[in-house]
Amino acid sequence: MPRLRAGSKELTCLVEDNDMNKTLFETLAKSLIKSLQADEQLSLSLEAEDSFYVRLNRHKVRQTFKLSQGNITLRFMKNQRYVLHTIPFGNDGDLNHQKALAEIESCRWAAEQLPPDPFCPTFVKANESNSSEEHQAKLPLDEDWFDLIFPLFQGNLQDCAGLLTSGRVMRGVYDSLGQSHWFSRDNFTLDLSFYTPQQKAVKFLYSNHQWSAKDVEKKLETVKQQLALLDQPDRQIKPGRYRTYFAPQAVAELATLLSPAASHYYQGSSPFQKLANGQTLSPKVTLVEDFSLGLSPRFNSLGETAPLRLDLIQDGVLKNWLTSTRTAQEHNLPSNYSEEYEGMRSPHLMPGTLPTQDILSALDTGLYVSNLHYLNWSDLNTGRLTGMTRYACFWVENGKITAPIQDLRFDESLYHFLGNGLVDLTDFVEIMADTSTYDKRSVGGLCMPGLLVDGFNYTL
Repeated sequence: MPRLRAGSKELTCLVEDNDMNKTLFETLAKSLIKSLQADEQLSLSLEAEDSFYVRLNRHKVRQTFKLSQGNITLRFMKNQRYVLHTIPFGNDGDLNHQKALAEIESCRWAAEQLPPDPFCPTFVKANESNSSEEHQAKLPLDEDWFDLIFPLFQGNLQDCAGLLTSGRVMRGVYDSLGQSHWFSRDNFTLDLSFYTPQQKAVKFLYSNHQWSAKDVEKKLETVKQQLALLDQPDRQIKPGRYRTYFAPQAVAELATLLSPAASHYYQGSSPFQKLANGQTLSPKVTLVEDFSLGLSPRFNSLGETAPLRLDLIQDGVLKNWLTSTRTAQEHNLPSNYSEEYEGMRSPHLMPGTLPTQDILSALDTGLYVSNLHYLNWSDLNTGRLTGMTRYACFWVENGKITAPIQDLRFDESLYHFLGNGLVDLTDFVEIMADTSTYDKRSVGGLCMPGLLVDGFNYTL
């Protein structure tokens, strides 16, 4: 039996069969629930992956490994005391059961030490108490990835660094009311940076459930063109307001800060305070939490199922806050079953009317921004955020790219770049899977168009 080590704990691998992992999880949940006392409630949430990782640097493979791992978070509740414990989950059912029973005893002891939690989310029988969503795909075999990737990286594409991940991610929830939910997804992400001899970089992200050499070649053609442009001398840009085109990856970075969390609003720390008080954005802006994209499970870690589509901003008007059950209980609101952190899990910004071939002519003179980083709020209550340009960003003059720029810092209000400064959105969108691999492969992603903005403010 293959085994992995994580920290000081020895973990058994998951089995490769999706149905068997689901059965192992549900069998464990049912056996634990039978051990509960009359006044106790329990839910189990599973996070697991069966993945292949390849790390690349300077066009060479530096590391490959298979990672088959899972963990289960026990949510134990008794007399309005709420305790969370996380334990490893593997393919040995008896070992899983033994470890989980010991953790339940720890939860019982911890619950006795805690004061009551007045807003403790309770387990409630929901309308959709059972679900199973499986996105299966025939991914390339692990050993075939090298033959697929390396022939594409010729000429000025040889200096690259990044990470390939491929395989299955799984999420599941089962609670003591008998409610169960399961989500699994097969996909891969190829997340690379290509460098010029001067160490300027172009970002490349390809994520899908099916390899398409044609799609990759098309994306790499853009990379080649941008690498050639980066070889030109930088243009010095003075601080000021410039017409700017943000490519979909840059818009995705902006969107990570734009979750309308109900808890933040009631705590007085939301950038959407003005929207709540009647101010509007451009009527071109419609933002939806859209689980029909299949990037993320609809159920949260409590097993509550969110609407398939929830309008957050419609035609520039705030329609809904993301509201967790805890916030709903605290402020007497209806819950839309957000996760407790109330962030977007599958945001979809609706496209506009700007076609690809007209982007540069519509920009005319200004900045073409491929990506952003270091984003943060500079004035939360007025919706001002700051950050820097990143990777291949260019100066455009009379509809033509003329030179790369050095990184610039910006400071701008969302009420400008999504309000009266918004010129248009592209008529296409890009779906970008979450590439995070801290502790485990993430689920989720974004669906974003490009954004053309007039008078965007650069400060340094």
